[in-house]
Amino acid sequence: MSIVNIKSFPVKYLVCALLYILIVAPGVKAGEYAADFLRIGVGARALAMGGAFTALADDATSFYWNPAGLASVKKMVIHVDHVPMFDGLAQFNTANFSMGLNRNMSIGLSWIRHGEDDIPRYGELQGTRLERLTNPKFRSTGEPEGFFGNNENAFMFTISRADYFDLLFNFGINQYRIPLEFYIGISGKYILHNLDSYSGTGQGLDAGFMLRLVSDKYTKGQANSWFGIGVTAHDLSRTSITWNTESQHHDLVQTIWQTGAAASHYMPFIRTRVTLTFDKEFGFYDDIRAGGEITFFDLLSVRGGYYMENFSAGAGFSFRGYAVDYAFISHDLANTHRISGSFRF
Repeated sequence: MSIVNIKSFPVKYLVCALLYILIVAPGVKAGEYAADFLRIGVGARALAMGGAFTALADDATSFYWNPAGLASVKKMVIHVDHVPMFDGLAQFNTANFSMGLNRNMSIGLSWIRHGEDDIPRYGELQGTRLERLTNPKFRSTGEPEGFFGNNENAFMFTISRADYFDLLFNFGINQYRIPLEFYIGISGKYILHNLDSYSGTGQGLDAGFMLRLVSDKYTKGQANSWFGIGVTAHDLSRTSITWNTESQHHDLVQTIWQTGAAASHYMPFIRTRVTLTFDKEFGFYDDIRAGGEITFFDLLSVRGGYYMENFSAGAGFSFRGYAVDYAFISHDLANTHRISGSFRF
């Protein structure tokens, strides 16, 4: 066997991507909860699959899971999330606009917000403990003196490129071709955290790539069968949030690595696609995620997933550019229901 040709693939992109991810990635200790709102997840579809989306990322939420996958978006797409959390005590919202520049490149603008408003503020207790026990005037009434908020925002710009090429193999007099797809992408982000009268700001960078072995036949722009791997590095650039306090305190965001594998097969005779995904995180939690999706008649999807000893499930409906997705996500603190909507034009 000999490899005789590689067609239409700029090898320099692969080499630069691997070197960048392997060399630039920091190995420094970071805070456990800095910018933790960026770990909540984006999109009901991906979360219904347990968040195992690194090697599948093929919609507008790719900016979050793997920026390389945004190149799968060929038209203009608007995607939104709204999630009331913990019985409405907190709100989580996302919005994204993505568009394909040409067959190979796509860009996206995104916003993620997590906020708690109307947090009660209480004054300092008066007197000593004995005085509070013996004299009612030193006891707290339980009424707040006022309210404050805690709001975290991330603004992101994503650019992604896809390249399509063939590997040609010679076995004697016979030549065989393996079509491949390679995706690479980066997301720059600006983080703004407002806590009461204080604020913290920082900049970060996510990067990722995907490589897929695909079949010759395509349906609606996607290979009928494919197997792929993906890698995402979140906060690759030593993201640091600086506060406007006297000490100029810095919160360093931990770099999180997400690796994944996915496989998908389309059955034209019943117009059904089955996709299975698996992710492994390397970071603070080191969790394992797995998910699956079955799409019937290119319209209705059912999904399920597993992550950190919890499960998720959901469904989605897509028709003429409109898509609505639902996810149920179990959690030790509280279960969450999520709904996402998108429009492609």
